Amino acid sequence: MMDFLFAFNGLSDMGWLLQNYGPFVAAVVFFIWRDYRREDKLSTRIKELEDEQRQVILPLVKSCTEVITKNTQVMEQNVKVMDRLNSVIDRTLT
Repeated sequence: MMDFLFAFNGLSDMGWLLQNYGPFVAAVVFFIWRDYRREDKLSTRIKELEDEQRQVILPLVKSCTEVITKNTQVMEQNVKVMDRLNSVIDRTLT
């Protein structure tokens, strides 16, 4: 029966199911088949989105991290220079 679900062709097989098993079984098989296809499409879309994240977002995050690191280093150097300038200014004024 599971092989039939994977090979189910929609309306053409629906008539065969109705004739051989009745409307209830045909409806159940149809809804299972529909939900299976929906889940398959959803999982494919999720994989595409994850691949896009890996290709676009991860390199962007890496480059932003490098820029933030360099910016932090420059700011730390600026603080040291400002401290030295303050000490020089204090010495010259006193």
